[in-house]
Amino acid sequence: MMKLRKWTFLGMFIALSFVLSTVIVFPNMAPAQHMMNVIGAVMLGPGYNALAAFLSGGLRMMLSGRPLVATSGWIGAFLSGLVYRKTHCLWLTVATEMIGSGMIAAVLYYYPMTAFVGADLPSPLFYIPFFLPSAIVGAIIGGIVQHLLRKHQIINQKITHN
Repeated sequence: MMKLRKWTFLGMFIALSFVLSTVIVFPNMAPAQHMMNVIGAVMLGPGYNALAAFLSGGLRMMLSGRPLVATSGWIGAFLSGLVYRKTHCLWLTVATEMIGSGMIAAVLYYYPMTAFVGADLPSPLFYIPFFLPSAIVGAIIGGIVQHLLRKHQIINQKITHN
């Protein structure tokens, strides 16, 4: 029964993340994935959260023509899930999502973009100014949403312990 519940919530997170990331877009920012990464870090744990972020990004890439970097959210999702598992500190989890998706993923995705896509990028730091503002806005929103969910006891437990 628990396995079915895990996969059901995973599917819901993927669908919700895909829809929100397609609808909620600011100029040069799509913070909904980062919001979902923070909420998923608390509710899903690192493995399922990373899978949800990767599959949601893959759907955005395939169905809405986003570039390969749309799949980079799994890095921050995994790291923030690990931090939440170890510390149970929501705001440290928010900061980890900002650093994981906003900086680490930005640097790491330079290499597949130059190798597989043929992008002519000047530096591995190229994506940081694009990723970091979105990660900051989305992670803060996710932290606030998760705090409110917990405060009002709408959802007061983790879904999985992966």
